Amino acid sequence: MQGGCTGFAPAFRAALLKNAHTPMAGQETATDTAQDLTGRLTGRLTEVALGYQRTLLDNPRDPRALAGMSLVALASGQAAAAIKMASAAVEVAPAMGAAWVTLGQASKAAGRAEDAERAYMQAIRLDGMNELARLGLGELRLAARRPDDAIREFELALRRKPSLEAAHLALGNALSFTGRYEEALERYGQALAINPRLPEAEFAAGFALARLGRPKEAEARYRHALVQRPDFAAAWVNLGSLLREQGREAYAEAALVRAVELRPDMIVGWINLGLLERERRNSAKAEVHLRKAFQLNPEQVETHIAWCQFRAAERDLAGAWGWLRWALERDPDQPEAVNMLGILLHAEGRYAEAVNAFERAEALGHNAAPSNRGNTLLDMGRMDEALAAHAEAVERDPLHCGARYNLALTELRLGDWERGWAGYEARFGFREVHRGPRVFQQPRWQGEPLEGRRILLHAEQGLGDTIQFCRYATMVAARGGTVILQVQPPAEPLLRSLAVVRAGQAVTAVLGKDLPEFDLECPLMSLPAVFETTPDTVPWPGPYLAADPAHAGEKRLRFPDVRPSPQPGQHSLRVGVAWAGNPRYKADSQRSFHVKTLLPLLRLPGINWISLQKGPAAAQLSALPGSVFIWDGSSRDRDLAETAALVATLDLVITTDTSIAHLAGAMGRKVWILLPHLGDWRWMQQVETTPWYPTARLLRQPSPGDWAGVLDRVIGELIGFHLAHFKPAFQRFAGTPGMGESRNSRLISPPL
Repeated sequence: MQGGCTGFAPAFRAALLKNAHTPMAGQETATDTAQDLTGRLTGRLTEVALGYQRTLLDNPRDPRALAGMSLVALASGQAAAAIKMASAAVEVAPAMGAAWVTLGQASKAAGRAEDAERAYMQAIRLDGMNELARLGLGELRLAARRPDDAIREFELALRRKPSLEAAHLALGNALSFTGRYEEALERYGQALAINPRLPEAEFAAGFALARLGRPKEAEARYRHALVQRPDFAAAWVNLGSLLREQGREAYAEAALVRAVELRPDMIVGWINLGLLERERRNSAKAEVHLRKAFQLNPEQVETHIAWCQFRAAERDLAGAWGWLRWALERDPDQPEAVNMLGILLHAEGRYAEAVNAFERAEALGHNAAPSNRGNTLLDMGRMDEALAAHAEAVERDPLHCGARYNLALTELRLGDWERGWAGYEARFGFREVHRGPRVFQQPRWQGEPLEGRRILLHAEQGLGDTIQFCRYATMVAARGGTVILQVQPPAEPLLRSLAVVRAGQAVTAVLGKDLPEFDLECPLMSLPAVFETTPDTVPWPGPYLAADPAHAGEKRLRFPDVRPSPQPGQHSLRVGVAWAGNPRYKADSQRSFHVKTLLPLLRLPGINWISLQKGPAAAQLSALPGSVFIWDGSSRDRDLAETAALVATLDLVITTDTSIAHLAGAMGRKVWILLPHLGDWRWMQQVETTPWYPTARLLRQPSPGDWAGVLDRVIGELIGFHLAHFKPAFQRFAGTPGMGESRNSRLISPPL
């Protein structure tokens, strides 16, 4: 999504039933119930089975022995045999409630939910407070996504038998399902008070703690569960998922690999391994893991959704649609599938349909869908509705970092910086922005007096962000300490020109290299929150970055004017251009274009064009026709200080939303920034100036994707700009073929 990595919230990111093995009733508690009925069979199945067999030799119709053998079969994973034995028990003793409960357990294990419900209901008719029947019925209700009904059944079971640990555990799971995690933790505590060595309760508590944003405690609970039960594959999956969310990818991989070693048939383990490799941009490995998940169960909807997301991440929309259609055919009401429907519709520009899909996903209980709807409304220009949608997403799930981040970006975009900067801190928990945020032992600086301490200000995102926010170093140093500016290698030589560095109050350092000692730390992009920046208080001390004059002179000689000045004694107009940003940026396709798009501009006479483009897009210069001349000024630059030396020789810079825009603005040079219809959050909305760079003009697409409309306006603006420099030149522009009076007359506006 455009707008500072504003992101959709797909499956396996934080949804309740996706990226972790959820402590749902029926996964672990069914075994507990069976154990209650047989005096805890686990560990002595053979002994118990032989005892029941001896009883049956004497009396083949002994109902207790038949029910017991059913439970032995159930504990051994033989659901069909369990049903056969339990059916025989209820036939012999139709008034025996325990036999009906056993039949219910066996039917549930076999996936025969309706048969299981009939059996439990018969047990309840025989004894309305049968706690085991209530427990089993509650598990069915929870599996059917009816948590309120499940909670009622579990509470009835506990009313009869308060010491039933399985009911406490199941009630906690139902509360977790509804997002009542604090209450769920209380129930898991009750289960552990009854049985301190209950790994299922530790596991479930870990899940609830993770959802409450308490990852250290969650990790400890998962590890407690694994100490008690080292072969607990679901706990290995959840631990791996938690570690992945923290950016501890090597440890996450080890945990997930252990899970699938223990349970090669555990689909959620393979899906999570696929997600991990997808995030590592290792598509081949991700595909291997997803294929394994699909082979295990070609009908499982969650696997189809994982494939859909993978294909979408690979920008294969056709493939994503194929997998999504399979998922929706199997379960048209699966919340994540409906959410993905909205995401794919949005990707195709079908915004109204996407909004409808997200609304339906919300109705089905998808907590992140309102945030996704907000992103679509932004693209539709419905800003107030978008803000309300993002706020709703946060209200539904206050701990969802993606939703909080999207809300913050929308608030910043709309000028509510008081709330926006505070919420922007959620980016550190949002994997689409920070896969592995840096962790320091030193405390985060909150704006207090430094009193001689050394503070590390470190870059965290792109080069443009570093240029934009390094201005705060002066304000930090004014709090009485020494600043260490740790930035990307291409930016470090440039930042030596900061006044605070030249004055000796700050030093520069390079990311990835050893750091001097420091006492406090703060990311550069957190400084606006620290200083409570508003649009009226953006620090602008004047141009704060500069080029070395000698290097600028060298650049002026290296890239001389190729067109004569229209007036003797003056230089001709020198304009720098850049058209593409970092292709790894998620929304780069919205902000960047091919150099050929600039041809109507580059054909204007009387202008010396100099490319400031870096990276792979600089090679596009060779695609320009021979009739257009443009210097390749920056593709071989070693760092931004070299580029700054060239920018210092220019009259104007015209660029898309790239680091070049920030560089020119920070140097106080005139810069026109070409923006998509929905620009990045920092440029706000419906304004043509920005408090960040007073010499900048913001020229936006009149409609999504309309770069031609932007360039039409740029041509008119450039004519006015040229006229301000060389008045006689306008006559030649007005008579140029292909630049008719109708277009120019409506595009001319006062010069910058």
